[in-house]
Amino acid sequence: MTRPRHPLPLLLPVALALLLAAVPGRAQEDAELARAGADSTLMRDTLGLSFPRLFTLADSLGVRPDSLRALSVRYRWTLERLVRLADSLEVPMPGLAAAIRSQHLDQPGGRQRDLTRLNYTTTYNIQQTSTSWLNAADFSLVRGPWSLDNTTNIQQDRTSADSRRETRSALTEAGWRLSPGFSFGGRANLERFDSYDPGSTNNQGETKNEFQLSMKTRQQLRRSLRSSLNVYGGFLDLTNYEQIKRGASGDLNGTVRLATPLVTHDLSGQVTGNLARTRKPTATTDLNTSDLSNNLRGTLGLFPSSPVGLNVTYSLRRIRVETPGESTITQVRTRSGGVDATLRFRLDNDRTLNVTGRTSRQSTEQGGATNSQSSREERGVSADGRYPLMGWSLESRFGLSETRSEFPKRTVDGGYGESLSVATFDASANRRLSSKLRLRATGNVSLNASRYYTIGTYKSTPANRDVYRQAYKIDLQYAASANVSSSVGLNVTRNVLVNIPAASKSANNEVRSYDVEWRWSYRILPGLTASQTNTVGADYTHYYYLPTSDKLSLDYNIATTLNAVLSPRFSLDVRHSARHQPGGTYGPLADGLTYLSRSEVNDNYTLSARMSYTPSPALSFFMAPNYLAGDREGSQGGVLTPTRTSRQLNFSGGLSLNLRVGGRGRLSGDLQRTYRDDRSVSYNSKGLPLSEVETGSDFWNGSLQFSWDL
Repeated sequence: MTRPRHPLPLLLPVALALLLAAVPGRAQEDAELARAGADSTLMRDTLGLSFPRLFTLADSLGVRPDSLRALSVRYRWTLERLVRLADSLEVPMPGLAAAIRSQHLDQPGGRQRDLTRLNYTTTYNIQQTSTSWLNAADFSLVRGPWSLDNTTNIQQDRTSADSRRETRSALTEAGWRLSPGFSFGGRANLERFDSYDPGSTNNQGETKNEFQLSMKTRQQLRRSLRSSLNVYGGFLDLTNYEQIKRGASGDLNGTVRLATPLVTHDLSGQVTGNLARTRKPTATTDLNTSDLSNNLRGTLGLFPSSPVGLNVTYSLRRIRVETPGESTITQVRTRSGGVDATLRFRLDNDRTLNVTGRTSRQSTEQGGATNSQSSREERGVSADGRYPLMGWSLESRFGLSETRSEFPKRTVDGGYGESLSVATFDASANRRLSSKLRLRATGNVSLNASRYYTIGTYKSTPANRDVYRQAYKIDLQYAASANVSSSVGLNVTRNVLVNIPAASKSANNEVRSYDVEWRWSYRILPGLTASQTNTVGADYTHYYYLPTSDKLSLDYNIATTLNAVLSPRFSLDVRHSARHQPGGTYGPLADGLTYLSRSEVNDNYTLSARMSYTPSPALSFFMAPNYLAGDREGSQGGVLTPTRTSRQLNFSGGLSLNLRVGGRGRLSGDLQRTYRDDRSVSYNSKGLPLSEVETGSDFWNGSLQFSWDL
C-alpha cells in the first residue's frame, strides 16, 4: 500500500488561516458587551467594581464570565488584581478561590493567623470477595513563624482467599519562617508496605525511612520575574525483597517565572540522588551505589494575549539507578527529551488555527544485559483549525509523524528496529438546519506504515505492514418540543491490514462495519419519561487470499427505559433490553449469490428495575432486582443446536447515607445486601442437556465513609 501523493486534503487548515485574517470579530465582541448585564452598573456604584473586557478576559483564561465576576465580587478585588494573584500563586483561575483559602489571603490584612486544623477520614469498603479499610488524617499547626504539617494514610486490603495487603505512609514537615521569602525546616517520610498470600513463597514487603533538613527560598526579583529554590538533604534507609540501602539523600528543585505582556516563561528543574551502601538481602558484602535523577521542564509563550502567538514546551530528563547483585552493581540509565512548538492564530473561540511541530527522543540501557536496550525517536507536525462558514461550524485536524524505534539486544544474536509513519486527517461539520433540527457529520482517515529492519543476525523480525482506516458518521438530531426528541445516526468504518511479505499475506484482510442507531425520548406525563435506543450493526471481514474464511457478524439491539418520579420522595426506573447476534462464514452459494452461513447465535435479554425512597436528604432506601437470560447456539453439521443456556437473578436492597454527626462530622456512603441465583445448562453435539449447574449466594457490599474536621 502506498501513501497518498496529493497533499491537497492536508492543506485545509492552511486555507482556514487565510480566512481568519479576512473576517473581523467585531460582531461577537458587541454581543458580549450586550450580555454584560445591568448588574455591572450596580456593582460599580455600590462596591466600586467594574468589569472591563470581562468576556474577552474570561475567554483567554478559560473560565466562565460569571465565575470571574463572582470572584471579583466575593473578595472585592479588581479583575486585574485577580489575574496578578493567580500568576503569583501559580494556579489556574478556576483554582484561585481554593488557593486563597489555603494561603489565608482572605483574612484581614492578608496576614496568616495562628491555625489548628485536623481532618480525619475513615472509609470501609466491602465487596463479595474483598474488603478494604482506609484511615487518613491531615493535620496542620501554625503558631506565628512556626508550622507543623502531617499527612498519614493507612490502608488494609483483604480477600476471601486470606490474601492481605497493608500500606502505611506518614509525611511530617516542620518549618520556621525567618522572612516572607526564607524558611528552614525538616521533614520525615515513613513508608511501609506488606503483602501476604498463603499460596506464595515470595511475599513482599518494603520499609522506607527518609529524614531530611530543608531550606526554602522565594525571590521576587522584579514585578514580572520571580523564582524559588528548595534544598533537602538527609538520610535514607530502604529495605525490600530486592535490596537493603542506607546512605545520604538529597533533593534540589527550583522554579523561575517570567511574565510580561509580550513574553511568558516558566522554567522548573529538579535534581535528586543518593550516595548509599547497598546489598541484596541474601548477600553479606555492602556495595557503593549512587542514584541520580535530573529533570528540566520549561514553557515559553510569545505574545500570549495577541491574535498571533507562539508556545514552546521543552523537557530534558536523565535518570541513573544502581541496584546490587551478589557481587556487582547493575546500572539502569534512562534518557529522554523533547520540544513542542505551536504557532497559534486566534480571533475568538470559533476562529482558530494551531500549527504544531514536535520532536522527542528517549532511550533505556541496563548494564549490557539481553533485552535491556531500547531507543525511540519521534518527529511530527500537526495542524488543527476551527471556523464558521455559512451557518456551518467546521473543524479539522491533520498530522504527520515519523517514529524510529530500536531494540538492539532482543537476544544474543541482536535485535531489530522499526520505522513507523503515521498520517491522519479528521474533519467535522455542525449546522443547525432549523430551530428543531441539527446535523453533525464527522470523518477520519489514517494510514500507519510499519517497516522493520534487522540488527545483527536476529531472525524474528516482525513483518512489514500497512494499516489503513477510514470512518464516517452522520448524526441528525430532532427536538420536536421540550417533551419529545429523537436522533438518527449512521456510522461506517473500513479497516485494511496489508502485510507486505508474501509469506504473511494470508492474514491480509479488510473489515467493513455499518451501524445504524435510532434514539427517541418522550415525556409522557410530568414525572414519567420513556426512551428507547435501537441499533443495527454488521461487521464484514474479508480475507483477500482466503475468501473461504470470510466472516459476517450481525448485531440487533433494542433497549427501552422508563423513568418515573411518583412523588418527590419516590422514584422508579425500569429497563428492558434484547440483543440478537448471529454470526458465521460469508460467501457465495450454488446460485452465485453471497449468503451468511450461521455458525453461532447469541441471544441476551435483560430486565432490571430500581426503586428509590428518600424520606430525608440524609437517608435513602433502594431496591434493585435484575434478571438476565442468555442462549447460545452453535453449528453442528450445518444445523444450529443449543450449546449453552444461562439464567441469573439478582436482588439488591440497601440504603444510602449522608448524615451530619455533631457539628464537625459527616457519615456518608451506601450499604446493600445482594442475593444471587445462577443456573446454567450445557448441551452436547446433538443438542441434548449434558450438565446443569445451579449456584446461589448472598453477600454484603458497599462503602461507608466518616470524616471529621477541626
